[in-house]
Amino acid sequence: MKVIPNVIYDNNSKAERRVFHKLQETFVGDNNFVALHSLIVTKHTNQRFGEADFVVVCEFGVFVFEIKGGRVSSENGDWFSIDKNNERHKIHHPFKQSEETLHAIEKDLKNSNKFGGIKIPIGFGVVFPDIEWTQRGTEWDLKTVCDNIQFRNFESWLRKFFHYWNSKLNNNARLTQQEIINITQHLRPNFEFSIPLHVKLAEIEESVVSFTEDQYNYLDIVAANKRVLCFGGAGTGKTFLAAELARRFGNNGKNVVLACKSNWLRRYLETRIQNENVIVSTIEGLILDKRRAGIIKYDIVIVDEGQDIFNFNDIDILDKALEGGLENGEWYIFHDINNQAGLFTDLKVEIIDLLESYNPAKVPLITNCRNTKEILNKVQTALKLDMGTKGTGQGPKVHEFVSNNNSRQLLEDEILSLLNNGARPSAITILSPFCYENSIVYQLPDKIKNFVIKLDDYSVREFPISQISFAEIKNFKGLENEIIIVVDLENPNIFSNESEKVEYYVAMSRARAMLCLIWNSRQL
Repeated sequence: MKVIPNVIYDNNSKAERRVFHKLQETFVGDNNFVALHSLIVTKHTNQRFGEADFVVVCEFGVFVFEIKGGRVSSENGDWFSIDKNNERHKIHHPFKQSEETLHAIEKDLKNSNKFGGIKIPIGFGVVFPDIEWTQRGTEWDLKTVCDNIQFRNFESWLRKFFHYWNSKLNNNARLTQQEIINITQHLRPNFEFSIPLHVKLAEIEESVVSFTEDQYNYLDIVAANKRVLCFGGAGTGKTFLAAELARRFGNNGKNVVLACKSNWLRRYLETRIQNENVIVSTIEGLILDKRRAGIIKYDIVIVDEGQDIFNFNDIDILDKALEGGLENGEWYIFHDINNQAGLFTDLKVEIIDLLESYNPAKVPLITNCRNTKEILNKVQTALKLDMGTKGTGQGPKVHEFVSNNNSRQLLEDEILSLLNNGARPSAITILSPFCYENSIVYQLPDKIKNFVIKLDDYSVREFPISQISFAEIKNFKGLENEIIIVVDLENPNIFSNESEKVEYYVAMSRARAMLCLIWNSRQL
């Protein structure tokens, strides 16, 4: 007989333990016998809830067994157990207890409307494994009692017990194996509830906040130096540190410019830094913004995504705008020349040599505070590029598909799946190397496309917006979202050179919590 669970609950009852093992030894190999140990019955007639020591579901029906170990006695209708010190302890009437529990189970089976076409035989019994039962009475039938003598050959007694109840109920019907499975599943169902996607995303967002707070420790290190080259992979907190550093210096009355190459990133940052002493500007607009603010030269220059301005023209602009120039002035440049250079301009390695000749402090960022471990592992295995260590913990697995001319359908299905699983539209951004009109997103049916908004340098100020967003990969550099869907890139199984990886790296590293990849088949 199969006993569920297969390990006894620890309730300090030696008698139940003996019965548990005896049941395991009966009807060996017969799938038509199942015993449920310690079954809670919530819809009990006389109690808030009841418990059956054992319920056997088999081809002969459903049967409840109450187990009473040690010595027992009854006086004036009250039942007692007697311990080794001869002290009596009042207990429930075992026959009434098993009968009431049985009727509660029977009622529950009928009310479930699952077994209306089945006439289920039922019965109850009491097992006294430690004593010899000789007492007759009108409240029980000896054929429903198993004492220590019958217990020695428990299987034989059970067969007689089942036959007794079938004869008493005039029911010779037999339950099929499937009916036994169905009743067992109803009484003690197997189930597993997955954590909803929106709950997982919320947990990851809490981790991101915690890791962001950890980044404050780097501020003191950076601010303690007059010139700094701060470098790290995607997700190590460079943009966060650049913005916080600008606020800090602005609060101290310094004229600060936070510069970047991307107008998108500039718009995004200027709505998040509300400080009259801080100007957020692109490199191209840096001189004009300085004049408009009535500033002769900036006291401090801070650069985010510095690898985009490592060319002679942009460096010259910075040098002329900074009090004391780059050689003697105060500047802080955050960059990732190893993995994110080349999307806007070609990187000149001579610029690194030039900046290092001004004796800046070099501050490496190695702790990833944006991406889950699943995203980190995917980037590192697919691209063989570093994204820092640690990450924000476990998250949803990376969804990855290779299209066989069905990219549009794969994208549609992925969007619907995310929304149906509780993801907020604002948490989803689709990234492509192409503009919106040339992307697979443009081919989506209107019922899906109406959920998607094409980002621009104006709308990005309020990012994340209320709907699903779309952006070209190069424009989204420096930004991030909970869920990133990457489309229109070829499957990264072979790269002809390292520069090909930059677009993949930027796109994949934007995801804080969940990454979805829909690759085109690479033509080899």
